[in-house]
Formats: sequence, structure tokens, C-alpha cells
Amino acid sequence: MDYRTRWQQKRRKRQLIRLAVIPVVIIGITLVGLLVESLRANAVDWSYTSAADSLAVPAISGNLVLVAFSKGEVHCLRISDGSTVWPTPLRRPQRFVSPPAVASGTVIICADYGKIYAVGLTDGEVCWETEAEGSLREAPLIAGETVYIASKAGKVYAFDIKDGNRRFVTDTRAALCGQPALCGGVLVVPGCHGTIVGLDPDTGKQLWRRRVSATFICPVGEVGGLAAVGSEQGRMYVVDPVEGEVKFSVGVSGLLRNKAVSEGQSLYFSDSNGWLHKIDLSSGARRFSKRLGSSVQAGPFLHRDALYCLVDGNRVVEVDAEAGTVRRCWRGYDGACSLAVGSHHVVVGTHTGEVLAIELGCCREVSTAN
Repeated sequence: MDYRTRWQQKRRKRQLIRLAVIPVVIIGITLVGLLVESLRANAVDWSYTSAADSLAVPAISGNLVLVAFSKGEVHCLRISDGSTVWPTPLRRPQRFVSPPAVASGTVIICADYGKIYAVGLTDGEVCWETEAEGSLREAPLIAGETVYIASKAGKVYAFDIKDGNRRFVTDTRAALCGQPALCGGVLVVPGCHGTIVGLDPDTGKQLWRRRVSATFICPVGEVGGLAAVGSEQGRMYVVDPVEGEVKFSVGVSGLLRNKAVSEGQSLYFSDSNGWLHKIDLSSGARRFSKRLGSSVQAGPFLHRDALYCLVDGNRVVEVDAEAGTVRRCWRGYDGACSLAVGSHHVVVGTHTGEVLAIELGCCREVSTAN
């Protein structure tokens, strides 16, 4: 056997070894990646459980997390570690199903059966309470020293946040379905059956009234001085709050249940089929549509340069707001139904009474502590 033949045999052996080793290396890297992901998925900065089998709806205010539970409790937690601030949580025989609103050192909570409570942020003591006609399933809106609340019965209430004195009540003669928004100096309120009403925020006087062929099921979003409200028919309406005219509308494939948000000339909203959309506010042109999953339960929430959505009831997705690319995904939030984002944290509420949080500065996966 000459030298050339031996060299060719050795070369073939090396090639066979490489072909055998490459799949082994790939499988090994994949297994290591899955192991690392699994270890990261077991990390939660903190979790808090109260009122078992209760819907937990969080809101973030500074370094605190306010959580309303559907069994009639409100808890105040430190966002850094989930420890309790109030020694005794508020307990009332009411259903709290919307997130609290916080301003001027006061927490406002609306009950499903029409009660409104104002609680001191520092001690959890009830400052005042009052009652509205009809179900209150949407979060209150606080602007300055005024609390605005829309009831299912069609009335819009305005209260002084300090003492609860009623400033006005306006009957819109329409079943209201979502949280109002203050847009361009006008209080814009959505009605269930395609009605949009613009009110003077100081007097409650009706400034305009519009009707479109839609069924509104989501809160109004203030987007660059305009009002955005989504419909059950999968169309987002962007309205001029001064005249009440529809500037443009955008159609998508799913129901629109979640409030739209904006930054600059960009409008962001999600639909029930799991899509996240970015629209140019000046032209109505679509910038991107990104499929995040089968459905989006909450979001988008804008924080820094990213958008956060609760997807498929068990994971939180972070999306680059400019390009629409997914940066990170936190998995394992089984039973998740609500989301709050702020102070560099994501806080998830579940329908089992559990609250879980992760600090956004930590680049790692998240799940429940089970």
C-alpha cells in the first residue's frame, strides 16, 4: 500500500469521525440549553398568595404593588421583595375585579357591586367610601385631584380624591363598557353598542356623541392626544377628541379587549388571536404585526423601549417596540390573567390568588415557584 492510499484512508476516517461527532455535539449543546432554560424557568424574584381561588389584579405605584382580590381584599406589597406594607389588609364583602388606581397618596378601588373605596397608601385605612349606580368592573381614572368612574348603568361620576365629594354625575344614556380616558382636554367614554361620548372633565357636560357600527369591549387609550378604542369586530378606532370624528380605523383578525398604548407617532395594541400590532398614528399605516401566541390576555404595556404582553395565560413576552422582535419570554405562569409593568418589574396576577414578580433587570426566565 503506497503512501497516497494510506493518506486517503486516514482522511476518510477523520471525515467519518467528524460526521459522528457533530450530531453528538449538537445534541449536547441542545440538552445543556434546555437544562439552563429549565433552571432559569424556576426563578421568581418573589411570590405572594392570599385569598385562595381569588382573582388577583395588581397595579404598580412607585416602589409599591397594590393588589385587589375578587374576594374583597386589597393588599399593599413592596415591589423589591413582596413583603407586606399594610399590617392588616382591607377586607370588604365586595368583588374587586379591576386594578386599583393610585394618586396623591390615595388608592381608589371599585367593587363589582357599585361600591367605591379610597384607602390611604401608607396605612391601608379607609379614607372615604361611596356608592355608584350599576356594576363597576373597570378601573377608575385619576387626573389631578379628580377620580372619574364609568358604571355599567351608563353614568359617569367625578369625585374629589381627598374627601370623596361628588363633583358631577352625567347620565350618558348608554351602557358603558370601559375605563374612560382624558384625551386633549376631553373625557372620552366608550359605550358597549358603538357609542363614544366626549364630556367636559370639569362639569360633565356632553360635548359630542358619536355612533359607529361596532361593539366596544375595551377601555379607551390616550394615544398622542387622540383616543383609541377597540371593538369586538376586530377594528381599532382612532378618534379626534375635540370633535369626536373618527380619524382612521384599522381592522385585524381578533377581538380587541385591551387598551392601546402609544409612544411618539406609534400606536400599539393586541388582539385576542395573539397578534401585536404597531400602527403609524399620523397615517394609519401598519408598521408591523407580530404573532405572539394563540391569545393575548393583557397588554401591551410600554416600559422603556419594550412592550410586554401576557400571552396564552401562562407567559409574559417582551417585544422590541421599534422592530417588533421578541427579546425574552418568561414562562410558567399557569392561571395568569392580569399584568402590571413598572418600576423595572413585571407583576402577574392569577385567578388562584397568587401574585408573582420578576425584576426586568435580571435576564432570566420566570415561572411559578412550584
